[in-house]
Amino acid sequence: MDPVESKLRSWTRRLGIWLRDLLFFERFDRVRIEESVIQDICEMAAGSWPKEMISFLTGEIRKEGKERVLLINGLYVKSYEANEFSTYFSLHDLPMTSVYGTVHSHPGHSNRPSSADRHLFSKYGWFHLIICKPYRKESIAVYNKHGDRIESVDF
Repeated sequence: MDPVESKLRSWTRRLGIWLRDLLFFERFDRVRIEESVIQDICEMAAGSWPKEMISFLTGEIRKEGKERVLLINGLYVKSYEANEFSTYFSLHDLPMTSVYGTVHSHPGHSNRPSSADRHLFSKYGWFHLIICKPYRKESIAVYNKHGDRIESVDF
């Protein structure tokens, strides 16, 4: 791929993400994550240790009574480079409509976001998870795209 085509694809991708965020930003009342997704996250994080892992949260917004519920029902796993401190990946081939955020692991006992994590949160999606050791459901922290902790999530 030549450099001009690569830049065009990158800008097209960013425009699609911006439009999706503009149309649907936080247009849900609650978030629910399926148990099978939580189990997959825990297994992936433990299997990647001592390196970090990253994946993308997929789902859909459903109407349940008067509420709009963001149901996270899958993971989009793509190739990435990782070490004990970070992950590196490309956004160019992510599906634009069903990815709502990210999940990644920290190899230590902290699930607080770094400045690099906050930068990622601000660039893609509305909903982000960080899992830390011992890689169980209880060690998952949830953040919005601004890096603020979210407490009201149904696991």
